[in-house]
Amino acid sequence: MRDKNYIKSFAKGIAVMELLGGATEPLSLTQIANHLETTKTTAQRFLNTLIQLGYVRRADGKKYLLGHKVLSLAFRFLHSEGVFSHARPYLEDLSSELERSVSMGVLDDTEVLVIFRKERTRFYPFAVYVGSKTPSYCTAMGKVLLAALEDDELKALLERANLFKVTAKTVVSKTAIFKEAKKTRERGYAIVDQEFSLDLYAIGVPLLNHSNEVVASVSISLNVRDKDDPKLLERAKAKLFAAGQQISQGLGYDGPYPAITR
Repeated sequence: MRDKNYIKSFAKGIAVMELLGGATEPLSLTQIANHLETTKTTAQRFLNTLIQLGYVRRADGKKYLLGHKVLSLAFRFLHSEGVFSHARPYLEDLSSELERSVSMGVLDDTEVLVIFRKERTRFYPFAVYVGSKTPSYCTAMGKVLLAALEDDELKALLERANLFKVTAKTVVSKTAIFKEAKKTRERGYAIVDQEFSLDLYAIGVPLLNHSNEVVASVSISLNVRDKDDPKLLERAKAKLFAAGQQISQGLGYDGPYPAITR
């Protein structure tokens, strides 16, 4: 039965922005119309409306990309979320102290939406920045967020996720990912060893609020060679755990740390 509260045309407009946001280059009218499974005339009307509102702009007259107003909206969202404004100074200090990249993210369906990124070294074959999305099943931030889900929620997520090998060491077995989520839950933090980049060893921790809910996760990116240096590895873990605990306490959490509660 059709939902009377669902506005199809509005959803199509959002779909245009999502399409442009996920594209690696500006898209043509034909590409957009084909993706939306609609006519060029209808697609052009959506684009013209979004252009007037500032959410889409033209590139070279014939192609389209997101407008700057989307970025403004995104930053308003970030600053409205207490976790971002509270966590930022701690994460800035953590990155500076260890001279390593630090990221913070939240779960967005099957992916991780990056809401903070202080980059020192780029390990990935593609750029990771605020607003970008990364797989949840093979990243330290993602493994923490998956571990925080109820078992039935996690199973449902894995059923609809696009599980592909980013590197030769990426685990894509649903059973193995589910088991790893349980291990992550038990120890309270996540480890990713060359699953997202063969040069990367990452550790992820949860950020919890006053209700003991995992509201975000933070990861630190180490060079894969760093794991063979016990002193460096322990220092990185200690600093990361301390930052995660301080941020969580500021959000009202007063339990043991690191811990992943559901």
